[in-house]
Amino acid sequence: MASTTVSTNANPLILLGCADPGIAADLTAALESWHYRVMVAQDGASAMEQLHGAAPPSIALLDMDLPAPGGVEIAWESKRREESRQIWIVLLSRQTDKDRLRAALKSGCDDFLPVPCGDEELKVRVRVADRVVALHQHIEKQLAELRYRATHDGLTGLWNREALLGLIFQETDRVQRMKTSLTLLLIDLDDFACVNHDYGYDAGDRILSELANRFRRQLRSYDLIGRCGEDEFLLALPGCTSESAVMLAGRIRELILARPFAVQAEATTLTASFGVATSGGRSPLVVLREAGFALAEAKAAGKNCARCYAPQPPASADLPQPQDSIRQAG
Repeated sequence: MASTTVSTNANPLILLGCADPGIAADLTAALESWHYRVMVAQDGASAMEQLHGAAPPSIALLDMDLPAPGGVEIAWESKRREESRQIWIVLLSRQTDKDRLRAALKSGCDDFLPVPCGDEELKVRVRVADRVVALHQHIEKQLAELRYRATHDGLTGLWNREALLGLIFQETDRVQRMKTSLTLLLIDLDDFACVNHDYGYDAGDRILSELANRFRRQLRSYDLIGRCGEDEFLLALPGCTSESAVMLAGRIRELILARPFAVQAEATTLTASFGVATSGGRSPLVVLREAGFALAEAKAAGKNCARCYAPQPPASADLPQPQDSIRQAG
């Protein structure tokens, strides 16, 4: 079985909360000799500020007798806060009676160390803390990567179908509460199989990645976009009507698809068919199916156009040709 090596942090930052100048000086000298960075807080308020600041330490050594608040109160509050749970907290005490130990355990601290202590014991405790914190950070990083892979398309970095549908369901709940609109725009690239055939799948993948980047630059920050198939994309447009979605389809065709994509020593452009359906707070699955019907109508109408779904009669909205738009604008 393959093993995973977790390296400790380089020169990790340690917070030393200690009101006794002599003990603080001895501990600081020992820690710095082992290449740790140390910041000292002489009271509980300063320690709390450092723990919850912009650059918190990875390890905290806190005297239980710190003035206002003490180490026990700081440990309890820090473990309660989500952002502080990765900090390894060691409570220091000049007394080791059962009441002290019981109070330390109830605080949720990670370790207890009598002071003054020998350098070797301190070194062992801090090295263990360093490795545990590094392992926790390694696990958190892996979990973040897994969460990303579970919700994003591996090629384009856009939302995958399952994650996007979940977000659309959440947006539909908001639409129902706020009585606003939500329009789905289904995009299918026309004859993209020919691109893969003529230039190869690697070239096709590069085009799709570049297309995703172009989408990101053109859409609003709160628009949702995901890849739903090999060459199919779905946009969820909050506060957008069907008419506005058709206008967006026109801009996508002219600003995103009609710009050349570099393929080997050549350049190619793309066209797409668009299906539009608007939700009035209805199930996203129903609205998505309607957008699919509208997309099929666009394909049947000759591609490179948009269709809006309407039960009876089917409403259509052909996109103006780029040259027509330029002529009208002039």
